[in-house]
Amino acid sequence: MKTSPVLVFLLCCLLAVTAAAEPLPKPDQQALLQYARKVMVNRLENRTAPPPPTGVGTSQRACFVTFFVKRQVMACFGSFTPRHAALHEEISDNIRLALKNDPRAVRLTPELAKAAEIQITFPGQPQPISDWRSVDPLHEGLLVEGTDGRGVAIVSGEARTAHYAWRSALQRLGLNQRSSGVRLYRFTADWIRSGP
Repeated sequence: MKTSPVLVFLLCCLLAVTAAAEPLPKPDQQALLQYARKVMVNRLENRTAPPPPTGVGTSQRACFVTFFVKRQVMACFGSFTPRHAALHEEISDNIRLALKNDPRAVRLTPELAKAAEIQITFPGQPQPISDWRSVDPLHEGLLVEGTDGRGVAIVSGEARTAHYAWRSALQRLGLNQRSSGVRLYRFTADWIRSGP
């Protein structure tokens, strides 16, 4: 029996996606969360990036990195498609971009970063929805896109209510509830989270 090269390619892609979706072992989760904290603290103190955790975070995977202080988001950035070859690079770059692009991050100090809760979210692909009220923000994320193509994602656990997620995303886009042409998406996600 002859195997089609396209079939082999599709099977490899399926195996890669399945492998990327496997849950991380607890020690790996803790290593990645500690690494994220060290990266943030080092960036805030203008020091060089710490070395990545040994043997952890070497696979390619999209993620969002969020820092919470007393349940308030202090910085968050990420993407639905990986931009780097390894997860630890994705985490480091998301922290750099959060400090550059998330206006909430100006309040973050090294001391707050050391005390923050950290969440690394591994998002599924966004699915279009017609109403923000259909999102359960404790278990799903909400992506809001403006007519100019810019979008804001509120990851699972970032908002306690769908209304807050909706308002927060609009505010960060510079829009209001009467803005037309806004597109809404929900996404499922796995995440790992750590206290200080």
